Amino acid sequence: MDALVKIGEAAEYVGLPEKTIRYYEDVGLVAPLRAENGFRQFRSSDLRALRIIKNARNLGFSVEDSRALLDLFMNQDRSSADVKKLATKHLEETRSKMEKLATLCTQLDRLTKDCQGNEMPDCAILDFLANLN
Repeated sequence: MDALVKIGEAAEYVGLPEKTIRYYEDVGLVAPLRAENGFRQFRSSDLRALRIIKNARNLGFSVEDSRALLDLFMNQDRSSADVKKLATKHLEETRSKMEKLATLCTQLDRLTKDCQGNEMPDCAILDFLANLN
């Protein structure tokens, strides 16, 4: 796409809601041009940036990590080692979150099995919650 496009066209092309694109502009991830009437005008470089951000966010990267990835993409003197370092850090954080979620699933599975789930007021889930420190 070589021509300037409005936000609706950019949203459709990239596959992001307009509200998300406005947010990315507000936090400084993209800086579209402005027409005399105030409408945003997205260049092909803006669309590429939005696609990078969208895909990074879909992989679970934070907004700030997405910013770093975008900066690395735009820097032709970048080192792929810097990109790999950022991705490796994110992978380690993701694995840690997965371990915590697995523990939560095990605990919730046990609690839901321990709860009678009948008309009686006794409930193993509420007993557990009431005894947490």
